[in-house]
Amino acid sequence: MRSLLKYAVTLTVLAMTASIAHASSITSAVVYQNIPNPGNAADPANQGAALASASFTIGALGINFQTPPAAYTTVAFLNNPTFSNQVNGFNPNGTADNLELVITGFVTLNAGANSFVVGHDDGAVLNIAGFGNVVNAPGPTSFSNSPFTVTAPSAGDYAFTLEYSECCGAPADLLWNVNAQTIGSGGQVPEPTSLTLFGSGMVGLYSLVRRRFQAAS
Repeated sequence: MRSLLKYAVTLTVLAMTASIAHASSITSAVVYQNIPNPGNAADPANQGAALASASFTIGALGINFQTPPAAYTTVAFLNNPTFSNQVNGFNPNGTADNLELVITGFVTLNAGANSFVVGHDDGAVLNIAGFGNVVNAPGPTSFSNSPFTVTAPSAGDYAFTLEYSECCGAPADLLWNVNAQTIGSGGQVPEPTSLTLFGSGMVGLYSLVRRRFQAAS
């Protein structure tokens, strides 16, 4: 009886797991301070080995960084992350001015049209493998938040690199949504098919247990 129940539950869980939507993921996030060319997010000099830098975690909010003038610091801008690999005098409480972020990972796209929103103040360059620079605005701007569409030939995970430079005083803003989900926020949500499979599995499990008890009566 127990083995039968275990088998039914395992099948239900496997069926549900197979249909859970893949969440986009972050593989690396690095912040550089006192960069030499804050007006150009695409300048490799802003990622030099001699610069003060640190790796940082991207928390539950994902790539949704905003800081008002009253909290214009690195740590506030990045939503109070955990810093690691701090080198060359990196100051987590230093100003957010003249810094660069380099974030890499994988973005999950649906086959066909995908709705993008990338908001930034100041420069941002977003490169996605197979598509090139879908955002190419490396210079200082006021807050820019224009939606656009990226059409993928097939569903899957696509490698990305997001470079962002902050300069010229507060505020600092960077956000990225794809298909209404903030990148890096995690939180895998079952698709409708997953919920259907789960319901079907539970009904099947109930029927299995009921027949078993009837046979034992």
